[in-house]
Amino acid sequence: MLLAFPYMHPELWSGDDLDGLTFFDPGLTDEPAPHAFRPEGLPLDPRTARALINDSIHFGEQFKDPAEMAYFGAITANDFYEGSSMSIQAQLSRQFDDGQGTKQEREARDARSKAQFVLLLAWTFEERILELVGLEEGIRNGWDAMDRSIGVDEEDSLGERETVLGETLSHTGGTSDGQEIQLPWQRVVESLPAFLPEGAELVCADPEIFEVWEEFGLSFEEGEDGLHRATAPAWKFGCRRRPPEGLPAALQELTVAILK
Repeated sequence: MLLAFPYMHPELWSGDDLDGLTFFDPGLTDEPAPHAFRPEGLPLDPRTARALINDSIHFGEQFKDPAEMAYFGAITANDFYEGSSMSIQAQLSRQFDDGQGTKQEREARDARSKAQFVLLLAWTFEERILELVGLEEGIRNGWDAMDRSIGVDEEDSLGERETVLGETLSHTGGTSDGQEIQLPWQRVVESLPAFLPEGAELVCADPEIFEVWEEFGLSFEEGEDGLHRATAPAWKFGCRRRPPEGLPAALQELTVAILK
């Protein structure tokens, strides 16, 4: 299986079409997304997942920048929002505090729920990115429609200045006015191994991520199919200097292919 990375929405894939490429579905919706991979036996069912995400969004409303909510949650792999009124960390742990199974089995289920929660946050983060992109596109189309309605031709149009003005007035705060929000992909790559089937590979087409991995010392070798691959514990792809504690998924071996 070839699984796109770091984004889980096909609309955000920046590489060429790749035969067999699929996208991870962390289980937020009742039905799996079309042409996506949703693992069986996810620890958090869609109803619980949505409740936790909604609590996270409410908690995130205290931040000046709404994007900080998803970033804060996804980059904090342990003790999610410790001390918050929603006690999201406690909600996650309570899911498996039922006395069923051994202590090790309950801890394993708890760890998988936390890994899924990181992916759910990232999924929600991507949804917000797509909403911003759609809003900005609507503003561009609106300015173009206004030009046509009042008979302004291309030579008279302000072009990009109109777009920027529209975004400023409507407070979209998207990429076109110079604000770029980065998905915390380091935490995503450490969470995915908890749910990947044997033989699955992550495929990345983002040159900025390539550069980070190369600077970190990861070595990729070109295969017969033209993809460059590296295999290492997930925490190394997460750019850590040492294995993290309490994150068993990050300790698993992972193969990543880069599409140049």
